[in-house]
Order: sequence, then C-alpha cells, then structure tokens
Amino acid sequence: MARTAGPLKSSANAGQLSKDLAGKVGIKEYYNGALQMLGVEPIPQAGFDLLPGSAYVGSVASATCRKAVLNANATRSYVLIFTAGSVDIWRNDRVKVATIALPSITAELLPDLSFYGEADTFGVFHPSLTYGMRLLRDSSNDAVWTVGDWPYSDIPDVDLGGVYAKKDDIWQLFIRWADGVSALQMNCEVDGTTTAAVALAAGPDAATPAQWNDFADDLRDAIAALAGFSSGVTVHYDGSLGSNYRQMTVTFGGVLSGDEYEFTANVVNTSEASALASHRQIGDTAGEPLISATRGGFAGLELYQDRGVYYAAAAKTASLASSEVGEYFNLNIKSQADNGARLDALRSQTSETIRHVLDNTYLVVMTDKAEWFASNRTVSRNDPLNFVRASEIGSKANCRPVVLEGDVYFISPDGGKLYSIAYDAVSTTYVPDSRNDLDKDLVSDIKRMAVQRKIGTTTSSRLWMLREDGRLVCVVINKTQQINAACEWPVVGGGLVKDVVVDGLEQVWITVDRGGQISEEILEEQDVNLFRQAYAVTTDLAGRASGLTALNGKTVWAEIAGDIYGPFTVSGNAIDTGVPSAAAKIGLWMAPIFESMPFVLVNPDDSVVRRPGAVKSAKLYVMDATSLAIGANGRAAKDIPLNRMSDDLTLPPQGYTGHVTVLGLIGATMDPTLVITQVRPGRLRLRDYIPGVKL
Repeated sequence: MARTAGPLKSSANAGQLSKDLAGKVGIKEYYNGALQMLGVEPIPQAGFDLLPGSAYVGSVASATCRKAVLNANATRSYVLIFTAGSVDIWRNDRVKVATIALPSITAELLPDLSFYGEADTFGVFHPSLTYGMRLLRDSSNDAVWTVGDWPYSDIPDVDLGGVYAKKDDIWQLFIRWADGVSALQMNCEVDGTTTAAVALAAGPDAATPAQWNDFADDLRDAIAALAGFSSGVTVHYDGSLGSNYRQMTVTFGGVLSGDEYEFTANVVNTSEASALASHRQIGDTAGEPLISATRGGFAGLELYQDRGVYYAAAAKTASLASSEVGEYFNLNIKSQADNGARLDALRSQTSETIRHVLDNTYLVVMTDKAEWFASNRTVSRNDPLNFVRASEIGSKANCRPVVLEGDVYFISPDGGKLYSIAYDAVSTTYVPDSRNDLDKDLVSDIKRMAVQRKIGTTTSSRLWMLREDGRLVCVVINKTQQINAACEWPVVGGGLVKDVVVDGLEQVWITVDRGGQISEEILEEQDVNLFRQAYAVTTDLAGRASGLTALNGKTVWAEIAGDIYGPFTVSGNAIDTGVPSAAAKIGLWMAPIFESMPFVLVNPDDSVVRRPGAVKSAKLYVMDATSLAIGANGRAAKDIPLNRMSDDLTLPPQGYTGHVTVLGLIGATMDPTLVITQVRPGRLRLRDYIPGVKL
C-alpha cells in the first residue's frame, strides 16, 4: 500500500544534500532535504520559494573581472567592476556614472586585488601596487573620480635583510658623592640583568685618573661577563665635571651596534653616593621602508578600533601595520602616544602569509595555515598585541571571509570546505565549526563569497557563493533553527557567473558570461521578476516590445499584468506580444527543480532495503502559486491546474493558496523520487508535501 503520512512528510527546508547521502534515512534532515534544488530556495520556517530572477543592467568589458562595493551612505552605493586597464562604476540605481582608465591594473593583477571602500574613498591594494590606489569620489558630482596613490605618510623603516647603516647605543654615566665617602662600589644593569659589583681602587676623592680609568675598564669587564655582551661594549672615563663629580661614557658598539639597550648603574656600598645613567644616543639600524618599489606593497586594508590595519606587506607577509587612531594614512611608529601607529607580526619568525583581517569581537587574522585573534580588548601603541591561534585550518586567498549573525564564515585553502568561527566566552577562544558536511557536493571549489542580509522582500539572510566552475550557490543560514541549507541559482542558457557582490542596499550584482556575451545583472525577487537577463519595457500600440538588445536571437517569455505570454524568439531586438501599451517584464526562463531524496524501505530493525518502488500520489500545500508541475518515478513532469471555479475573473490573475492533491502518478523505479517543478513560468511557494509511496 502507499504510505501517505508519518516520517515521509517533508518541510523541504534542508536544502540540497550530497548524493552519497541517498538512502541514509537515519539523518534527521533526510526527508526535508533534496537530491536537487535548482532555482528554488529553502525557507527556514518550512518549504521553499523560487530564487530571484535577474534584471539586465548593462554590458561588461571582459569576463576576466573583479568587483567591489563603495558604500557612500545609507542610501547611496556604488559597484566598481575592474577589468584589465579600466573600471566601470555603477550606482545602486543601475546607472553607470563613470568609466576610468587604470593602466596599472593588468589582467595578471586582477585575481589578487583587494579593496577597501568607505564614504567617498575607495582603495585598491595588491603586493605589486607599491602604494596602492585611491579613487576619490566628488560628493557633489559622482561622475567625477580622482585617481592617485594611496596617501601613506611616515611608512616605517624596518630590517628586511639588507645592509643598513647602524648607530651605537651610547649612555653617559654621572657619578656624584658627598664629602667623606671613603670607598665606592658599583654594579650595572643591562636589559634587566645585573653585573657583579666593581670597586674603585681608592676613595673617590683620592683616586687618580689612572685609577678611574681602571675602574671604567673593570665596569666594562663586568658587563662583558653578561651573556650576549662579551664584545662590543666600551666604558670610557671622561674626567671630572667638578668637585665630587665624574663622568663616564658607556658605548654598545661593534656587534652590538644598531640596537637599543636598557642601562642603569647603582652604587651598592653607600647611600651618600649616586650614579645616574642618561641616554646620549639611541642605538638604531637605519633599515628600509616596509613597502617600496623594490619590496612591493601591502596586500590589503581593514579597519579595527578606528585604525587602518594594513596587512601582508610583500616583504613581510605576516606583518600588520596599524595606523594612528582616526588617521588611516599615518603609519608613524615613532610616536609614543597610546593612539600612535604600531607595527606587529603574528610571530617574529613565521612562514605564514596573512590572507584576511576582520573586525569581529576581536581582531581576527586569517592566514594560509591558521586562524588567529588578538586577545587585547583595546589596541594601544604601548601594549603588545597578544595573538592567539584559534585553529589550524587556513583560509583561501582572494575569497574574503564574511560575517553573518555574528559568526565569521570562511573557505578552506583548497576551496572545498565552508567553516565558521565564533568567539566562545567560556573557552575564551574562537571555536571553528564545519558547515557543509551534508552538502559538500554543491558547496565545494568556492572562489568568492558575499552576504545578502535579510530585507523586507526576502525570507532570510543569504550567503552567495561562487564556484570556480562558474556555478552560483545560495546558502540559507538560520542559527536559531540550526539550518544551513544550500541550493543553486541556475544560469539560463548555459552561461557562467564570473563574479558576485552585494551592494549597500542588499542588491546582488552578478557578472554573467553567456557564450561570450558578458552582462551585468541584478537579482530581483520572484514577485518582481521570474526571468533571467530580464528587461522592463512598455509595449507600443501594436503590442511590440523593442530594445531587447542582449536577448536578440534568444527564446524568451513575457509577464504582462500578471499573465505569462510566450515563448517568443527575439528578432531585430524585439518581439510581438499582442498586448498593446502595457508594462512588460521579458527575459529568459528555465524551469526550477526540486527533487526529493530517494525513498527506500526501512524494516522494523532499521535496516534499509533497496528495491523498485513508486511514488503513487502526493499532497502538497502551496502558497500564492500560479504554476506547478509534478513528476515522479523518473517520468516527465505534468502541469497541475491551479485554477478554481471560485476564482473571480474580474480581478487580475491571483495565485492559489491551499492543498493540492495529485493522484495517479505512474511508473516504478529503483530509488523513486518526487519532482516539484514547472512547465511554464509562474510563481511558486511550497510549504510542505506528503508523498504517497509504495515500496
């Protein structure tokens, strides 16, 4: 008999599962998952909805491109599309405001570019762009953009392994005593280590210059006895500065030259004498600029606690240069103020390369080998950053991690694994979590990610993931319900998505290559647009829709006043709809597909039996649906009428909400499945379904 209730009921909200899970009914998400979710999006509460369509915005110069976003304010955002030698700048209202020549941006640099955008300033960084690049928007006229180098100031000098001029570290030692002091004994302290005491041969009043010289030599020998100071130290007796007052000079030269040392001296035998050390010259190695034409530039920039944090200088790939607070260009590390700039490294010696830096609960630093965070609550010039390794996974280059609902999502170095890390106040560290164990077939080989946060027209936040092979994956994440569901946004016509970004108004911009035709498109929800590469036009008095340049020669559909017309073949950039003077949405269409996981027989002892079976019927609950087709057992889907005798024909076409019962599904096959799809465009939202299965 056919089963129509019980555990086979599905809310269809677990997303597409990996094919190797077929038949593993012990997984709690099994019946709520799908063997294929193409063009439909899981809804965390229950069911699925159609994924957005896409509207045609304009053409792109090349399929080899990189995209970034500048959020000027709450209502104004720009998408910058970089191709070899130029950048196109589009405003969020789909108007191209400028095309700027950038001869320094070559095709070789494009994959490794990183970006920073805030207010009117947009930065481009790459290790081969020594001083980066700044695009400055004219706030009164966004068609005007000024291009120049990133205006660094006071780039720090560091030791990058070259031959540099060095300065000795020189201290002056002033010795004073009261009348009647008959003996003088002193010791010295260098970098926190104290020498043995040394005695002057006679009382300080009676000692001859020769005895003072011997005393200086004895102090030198005492310092030389300390570990690491066996050579390079000189102590010179300078002579008398007056009654009961002598001076010496202590020099850290030779092999010790080029470094600064902490030095003090103490009289140990009487309180009526004193020794005061004063720094005359600070030991220093000249070094060279951290970034230069010969050494290369920074890999990127991130803001943290109102500091600009520049990372992965080409010469020191584990370095972090933090600007002065509020002064993002100032890298003057000589300032001693707490708000001054600073220069750090994950470790003094490491082979790791910083890939990404993020502002989260703490400063998060991701390398090619591990994940780190600085446990300091506040970054201060005079307090060292305490970097703690959170995990040893590593992050993929050029695939910037994203923050969603407080968690940091990132891709493993090989692109095949999605992880999240979140700060755990109990364990006081970031805890990693694997996120694509159930959908590793679809969520794999990822090269780019972007977050589209929930707005009024969407059901949840989305994580858009672009694969290396040009497929676009949508992951719906709901932490409360522990849902992490994946589906695929299909490119109609067999094209490839080349890049994806989300602008400041949560609009998803994609660059699509359809057989050499490169177009820029914006995703639109199904209540606005059912099609791909769609145009919004108005037909003329004869019902002709023209101006469909990008669709010429293609098969399209049209939606006019809620009704679907087509299919048409575009000729001469136009089609004849037969509906005069009407607003129309015209574009490409492909049927969405939801295919259930295979149904298998489960014995009372929980053993699974694979044998031929059939889905005989299905009971579905749809919401505001205008097109529905059902297939099963490997057979073609059939259209299911949704019109009712109770429909008011005087009103515009209305979607159907309610139960739909489908009987008489024929055929039998090994591992039968149920397919929910369409044979013509229309709106579709499913709440749940119950299959009638005979096994």
